[in-house]
Amino acid sequence: MQIQLEKTLDVEVVEGQLAELWKQLAGDSESADDVAVMRARVANLLVFVTNDSLLNEVHEMMLDLTAIHPSRVLMMLGLYEAPDRDIEMSVESYCQTDKRTGARRLCCEEVILNAQGSFVSELPSAALPLLVSDLSTFLWWRHVVQRSDKVFSSLLRATDRLVIDSAEFADTRQDLLEINQLFAGGHSRRAGISDLNWARLTSWRGLLADFYDVAAYETWLDNIDHVRVDYIGPERDPESVAPQALLIAGWLASRLGWELADDRPIQGRNQTLSFNFMTETRGSSPTVREGSGTINVELNRVEQGARKPGTLAQVELSSRAESGGEPASFVVTRSADNLHLLTEAKLGVRVQRGRVLPVRNRSAAQLLSREMEILCNDQIYQEAVAIAATMIARSTSPSG
Repeated sequence: MQIQLEKTLDVEVVEGQLAELWKQLAGDSESADDVAVMRARVANLLVFVTNDSLLNEVHEMMLDLTAIHPSRVLMMLGLYEAPDRDIEMSVESYCQTDKRTGARRLCCEEVILNAQGSFVSELPSAALPLLVSDLSTFLWWRHVVQRSDKVFSSLLRATDRLVIDSAEFADTRQDLLEINQLFAGGHSRRAGISDLNWARLTSWRGLLADFYDVAAYETWLDNIDHVRVDYIGPERDPESVAPQALLIAGWLASRLGWELADDRPIQGRNQTLSFNFMTETRGSSPTVREGSGTINVELNRVEQGARKPGTLAQVELSSRAESGGEPASFVVTRSADNLHLLTEAKLGVRVQRGRVLPVRNRSAAQLLSREMEILCNDQIYQEAVAIAATMIARSTSPSG
């Protein structure tokens, strides 16, 4: 049920219409307590989009999301390039129903705010007064992240957690650098930062980490000297490096104590980028060998085939042959049918097949729901972004 509001920028008008909406949903019950039983809110969710297609996409997923996290949803559509038009508001409800009886059992609310041209900058002043006090506030920002954007900075100041999706980056290099600057500028101390694309790498990270739980692999893993990350080019910028490839490389380097060498990356065929890292000395650490050594990390774009743009195809860690020993490689790869992730260890001529995990392909609603359970910052993600940003800066800096 949706109600268009004639008067905007008036909190009392909006709250009055929401109250009226709930009375209608409750069957015009005379008891305020009866209405409150149906009305549930455990969080505020701010969503900012810049076109009708994204607005409809988010709108369709709200029923699934609010079933898990009943929220007051403040949906903002900002059409920057359109002719000036003042903010328009409407309110709508989402109701979960009993599958057997069809009776409503849980209802949430959404306020939709549309603005065009110069009036887009007024959206925060209209939306923020409508936040329910004492509830955590999440901002799902589906536009270019720019600290200089007044709409973004105003909403971020009122937010406990910022949610982005690096898979949607229009410019991988610039956008990832901007996220790193948010961390470096201390914004993450005020609001945690989530990346839905980082969550999609959970299985990849888990399977790669599993290799280090096998005592028999320790000798070879301590002597890794090459990492190859195969990826599909992003949909919006097919010629650029996929954010997932940069993030998984940054994660490996941060967890294993590798530092990026001073030399510039080598540009290979198909825009393959090859970076050199140096290992740190950490005494008797089981994951970093004594002394220093060079590790080559190669980000390699491969043909798409039936794979989804912007995703990983394979990650391989390989170790040189020790004195009198054998070379080894440790691989996590996507199956040919894209339904599973497979692991394999090759120790000389021996091949040991490991775990097989189904590709989860979680929806945006499922990923966002998981992030709405977290308020603190993800330090591991922050460190991975920092190294990825350094890789980007090194690859775009002018040659000496």
